[in-house]
Amino acid sequence: MTEETKIKSRKGGSMGVVALILGAAGVFCSYLFIFLFLDTIVFAETAAATECRLVSPFFIPLFAVFGILGGMLWLTAGVGFFGKKEWAYSVGVIAVVITLFATMWPNIPAMESGAVAPGPWFLIFFPNLLVYFILVMRKGHERGKKAWFGLLLGIAFILNFINGIAATTRMSNRLPGMTVELELMTDYSRAWIYMLTMPTNMLASILFGLATVGIFLAKNKEKVRIAALAGTFLAISAGFPLALYSMFIESVLMGESAGFSMFILGPVVSLVAGIFIMSSKTWNKING
Repeated sequence: MTEETKIKSRKGGSMGVVALILGAAGVFCSYLFIFLFLDTIVFAETAAATECRLVSPFFIPLFAVFGILGGMLWLTAGVGFFGKKEWAYSVGVIAVVITLFATMWPNIPAMESGAVAPGPWFLIFFPNLLVYFILVMRKGHERGKKAWFGLLLGIAFILNFINGIAATTRMSNRLPGMTVELELMTDYSRAWIYMLTMPTNMLASILFGLATVGIFLAKNKEKVRIAALAGTFLAISAGFPLALYSMFIESVLMGESAGFSMFILGPVVSLVAGIFIMSSKTWNKING
């Protein structure tokens, strides 16, 4: 946090109002959307026999918990902004990162199943995305290129966790004893790649999450760079094999033609972020 950020933290009345609104809306909507849409989404996925039907009853409430946590942090930041506390900005950054993370993935099963379109969680996601730029550029006095790079790290954070969820979904549908297209699996031959890459992608996601927050708040930016680099290499080592297996090898095993796989987005975005991170000159320019 720069000295100017500290000064702006003492003039945070308007941001305090925004933080309290986002916090209250985040908590309320996290409960409301589960109450209104969880049963509808799970029922629609079951009726359509989508693979997500096995994991949505667990992951959708889990992301609601993340959303509630983000909302509580926003409320805390709001109190801090009204009280002109220096820590309000730091809590606000953590709040917006967690909230954006919590409100992206649930829209996928909602829309994929045809239960709700567009996904209702976008009502929380897009206001927080706007406030993210206002917070880090006006309150944090960060330059635009750093704000956009932080967003790139945040996208890698989200996409790698989504890859972990998708790998969990595929694994659950391919374990022995689980039914896949009316055929009972008898061994682990189609589940092994998902068993291997699921935790790797989630670990990469956690590292990118730490880097997303750290690039704005950490004093030692080199440690942030180490976390981001580790996340990049993990995402690449798990994401590309996962995507290639899904697009080509599994398609052949299931008698289908090769096609595009959403698994490819996580490692590609991570690779793009990694290119900027690996260059010391570029990294220092971003954080300069």
